[in-house]
Amino acid sequence: MLLSGCSTLKLVYNQADEAVYWWLDGYLDLSDKQKPLAKDTLRQLHQWHRQTQLPEYVALLQKVRAMAPHDVQPEQVCAIAQDMQNSFVAVLHQVAPDAAKLVGQLSTAQLQYLRKKYDKLNLEWREDYVDGSEEKRLRSRNKQLRNRLEDFYGNLDATQREMINQSLMKSSFQPAISFEERLRRQVDAIQIFTRISQGGLSPSLAQAQFKGWLDRSFTPPDETYRIYSQALKQENCERFAKLHNSTSTAQRERLAESLRSYETIFQGLISKN
Repeated sequence: MLLSGCSTLKLVYNQADEAVYWWLDGYLDLSDKQKPLAKDTLRQLHQWHRQTQLPEYVALLQKVRAMAPHDVQPEQVCAIAQDMQNSFVAVLHQVAPDAAKLVGQLSTAQLQYLRKKYDKLNLEWREDYVDGSEEKRLRSRNKQLRNRLEDFYGNLDATQREMINQSLMKSSFQPAISFEERLRRQVDAIQIFTRISQGGLSPSLAQAQFKGWLDRSFTPPDETYRIYSQALKQENCERFAKLHNSTSTAQRERLAESLRSYETIFQGLISKN
């Protein structure tokens, strides 16, 4: 949501349940019978999120804003990133009971539809991160990261842009390893969804199966991949800390003002309830 920018954030958030519904339908091709459950679940989730999660976002933004004028350590950045992930996981666990119920209604045709959706997205992922020259892929990653950072800091100078480029060149990111984990998660999803949709599981067991799949998505069972993933997270924290510590007073003020703008928007969204 932050990447959508202040100007569109209110609109995006207020229509989030509808947006997620269409995203979900794009993966599962929901039937007329399933649509009311999906829409009602997302409306309730949206209301819960507004009441419980937005206040946490405001507190987190205030915490980061207090850090903005100062140099930061990678450990501080990682702690903020972990808070953000924990919030996302909380949302997924909140919706898990109704999500498991919806999965229990999926047909064989819908699971095949999901497989085809995965295949399409995998081709797009490979185009972005595997196909083409290494120089082209690096240039694309560099542009994406720079655009995100400049949304908060304003224009980066030549030294800062080169700093980002060098850190990406030295990154331990390996597309083949990431793609293999991507496939594992998709296979895991299909297997769990098939097991739940075949019936025979109690609601509590179906929910446990669904939550187990969620947990494996964030804590993969393969130790080698967990080590690789943790290394990437650490690199990201170090990259951001180094970039932030190179910023000028004006850039840090721009960051603080951007964060303050988001705080104001979230507070307004809370009071709308």
